[in-house]
Amino acid sequence: MSLSRYLCVLLAVAALSACGGNSVSSTGSVGSPTDGGNGGGGGTPTQDTDSDGIANDVDNCPQDSNPGQANADLDDLGDACDPDADNDGVLNGGDNCPVVANSDQADLDGDLIGDACDDEDNSGDGGGDQPVDTDMDGIADADDNCPVDSNPGQADADTDGVGDACDNDADNDGVDNAGDNCPADANLDQQDTDGDGIGDVCDPQDDRDTDGDGVTEADDNCPALANTNQQDLDGDAIGDACDPEDNRDSDGDNVGNESDLCADTAAGESVDGNGCAVNQTNASCGDSFASVTANRHYQVNLVSASGENISFEVFEPAEINCGQRALGAHPLVLHSHGFGGARVSDTGSGYTGNALDRLVAGGYPVISIDLRGFGDSGGTVRVMDPEFEGLDLLQILDWAEANLDYLAWRDESTGDLAARPEVPVSVAGGVNLLTGSVGSSYGGGYQMLIHGVDEKQRLDAMVPDITWHNLPYSLNQGDVVKSAWSLLLVAGGTAGSVQPGLENQESPLARGLDPFVLETLARGVATNEFPRDALDWFTYHSPRYWCGLNGQATMPYSVAASPLNNNISSEFNEVPGSNTYTGQPGVDILLTQGIRDTLFNFNEAWWNFQCLSERAAATGHEVRMLTHESGHIISGFVPESPDPLYFQAPGGKFACGDINQRDATIAWLDEKLRGLPAAAYLSGENAICTSLADDDAVMIPVSQFKARRSVNDTTAVTFTEFNDVSASNIFNGVAAQVAHLPSALGQGQDVNIVPLLSVNDTNGVIVAGIPQLDITVTTPQQINDAVCALGSIPTLRTGCDSILFAGLAIRSAGGEWRLLDDQIAPVRGLGEHTDIDMVGIAERLVDGDELGLWLSGYHPQYLEAFSRDITIPAVNVTASVRLPLFAVKADGQPDFEGNVAASFGAPDLSGGGAGLPIPQ
Repeated sequence: MSLSRYLCVLLAVAALSACGGNSVSSTGSVGSPTDGGNGGGGGTPTQDTDSDGIANDVDNCPQDSNPGQANADLDDLGDACDPDADNDGVLNGGDNCPVVANSDQADLDGDLIGDACDDEDNSGDGGGDQPVDTDMDGIADADDNCPVDSNPGQADADTDGVGDACDNDADNDGVDNAGDNCPADANLDQQDTDGDGIGDVCDPQDDRDTDGDGVTEADDNCPALANTNQQDLDGDAIGDACDPEDNRDSDGDNVGNESDLCADTAAGESVDGNGCAVNQTNASCGDSFASVTANRHYQVNLVSASGENISFEVFEPAEINCGQRALGAHPLVLHSHGFGGARVSDTGSGYTGNALDRLVAGGYPVISIDLRGFGDSGGTVRVMDPEFEGLDLLQILDWAEANLDYLAWRDESTGDLAARPEVPVSVAGGVNLLTGSVGSSYGGGYQMLIHGVDEKQRLDAMVPDITWHNLPYSLNQGDVVKSAWSLLLVAGGTAGSVQPGLENQESPLARGLDPFVLETLARGVATNEFPRDALDWFTYHSPRYWCGLNGQATMPYSVAASPLNNNISSEFNEVPGSNTYTGQPGVDILLTQGIRDTLFNFNEAWWNFQCLSERAAATGHEVRMLTHESGHIISGFVPESPDPLYFQAPGGKFACGDINQRDATIAWLDEKLRGLPAAAYLSGENAICTSLADDDAVMIPVSQFKARRSVNDTTAVTFTEFNDVSASNIFNGVAAQVAHLPSALGQGQDVNIVPLLSVNDTNGVIVAGIPQLDITVTTPQQINDAVCALGSIPTLRTGCDSILFAGLAIRSAGGEWRLLDDQIAPVRGLGEHTDIDMVGIAERLVDGDELGLWLSGYHPQYLEAFSRDITIPAVNVTASVRLPLFAVKADGQPDFEGNVAASFGAPDLSGGGAGLPIPQ
């Protein structure tokens, strides 16, 4: 071989040693700082500096591209960057067989290719020509799988006879090397789950962080559940947050954590099969992360601030998941009863009827409360007094924080779930007990009271059903005592309080309605006037009080002063309390209300809705409302009776169309306490689910709902107005009561109907909302009216004291008039009464139905409340009525853009009122 050829070979080998055959610049490579590294979340980016598809941490030449990873001497360095690739002691630059060990460098034919790797003898005695090695890699072209590209290792990943160094698709997967995220490993789909630029088939590390806890999948002991601290107390490589088993006995009581309901029993204590000592009533997790079957219930008794017993029942969740306490496994739910009732104390009908079974099965601990004076709780019934019932309720929440270590907590400043604080005391606006509440009537009132008085702000989701806004309105609407309900409340409240007290060996004088409450109701029924000095006291026991303190929506309510009934016995008389806490934050609240409720009617729910919505708007919370066909129905408390003592038709379904109230309750709590997706009917535009009848309901957006708005709300509301409505000789007082008796004993018809409209649209009309009334009441002789107009004695009950009841009536073709939803509004006194809110109603009118104004001087719902003024046997009225009417589309839904006036015409006046001639 000539000297020039020898020098060329030496230079080529030296160049191979210096550059390793690397022709790819590392600048801007995958994983470099210029492009932010891999696209996956969480872990350290996987780098591939030489862009050969092999991550640096497993590449045997991370700075020199060598997708085949050839390594002749099987050491830690690939041939492309190994200065002595065959480890024979001769550096590549001077090695005549750089990838075949030959420390003696024997070259008998003198062709500069060592005998150890020379396939041809070029000594001249064999007669052959000198072999060609174009790329000077020590492999003759005839045997070289890349004859023009130096590749002494002859790597051929896809074994197609073309070396990787010159194969545009080295792994033969149909993707050229330049665009192949695994050039040495076939992967036609190029899947790169963690998005780091290295295909899954050759990626040594999964850089995903599915649960977003900052720990990559490969290193995360709970890859599907966030657990930044990676705590694994039992050392089984499964994080506590997702470990189905805690294989320890934390308290050393010989009951393993998986079976131990009391995992923090003191050393040396004897325990039962549940792992609980005699003094351990409450289940506790301690440091256990086990999931333990619970599903027990037990009574707890505390001594109140007023020295009385506070009783409640704790229902444990079906399973206590200790490992997920900090992830919100067990939000607390409070429950309480109606007026005269008691807590749920067993798993019988009250348990299922109130859906406590569903809450417990769903992981909610439930505390069912005996409110003050009822069940096993002592003291007199103070009707949600902030200084009595209010303090009792806060004491129960304090107890739950201190004693139930499995309850969920949330940081209200961030909205994130939180671990139970070392000192388990809620902080307003900070880490706080995660709590919901349910209950109807009086069981709705306790929820509103907690929301008003709890300065730790522990309620997070509420579902108050059929509860009040303003007790003076509830009991004395239109300044007429709702005497039938007053008598029922006295009877039911007394029986529900005194009887359990007797069973507990308490004196009857220590239980029952508080003397102030009892005298107020008794005097109101007896004198036909609600005592004026009781109005502020009852307001203080109402949500309206807290709404007013905060400048939020309050129902308009006023009565004239009366010096004649302002002297409740001094022994019992008292002024309202002095709690002036303001700034209550918004809470997620689902108000549910019976559209046919005659004690706490729809108007009360509407004003609660407006107040609470204004409060929630400031803090980003949500308030919604759903109505149903049930509620306080008199026939549910006394036997259904025909005329003359027909109080009210039986209640309907506890549902708004096909939306069951209990289902809606669970859906609301799941969404607001657990973060589950909202039910379709509780999402989107805020609309009131308005029940029209059993199995018939429509959604009316709040912006379209027809009712009086708060002074803080400028929404324009359009009613359909009927003017020049008049009726004459409507019986008043005793005459009206006698007329209500069967016709054989009476003087004539007990009710007057003034027809207003007749539906003439096949799609019908919907009436839904709170109608309004302007009415002037006069005497036929006009003798009393002039004196009454002087107003020298505002509540003069002789000569001026008429009492009239107004409602809406419906008559179907061929039928008789009936009072719509059994709702009536009292109007007391002669003279002009403007802008009266009648009671909210909702019903679908079909083609041919008629709607009219119902007027009567007596109704059994106000049993003893009728005019006692013998100087006014009858009255005349003129009125304007504003109705909440909606046109209807072909699918039965309200047409908010339609002209409802086109759907009705003038009524048929030939039939008279109630199917009989209207008295003249």
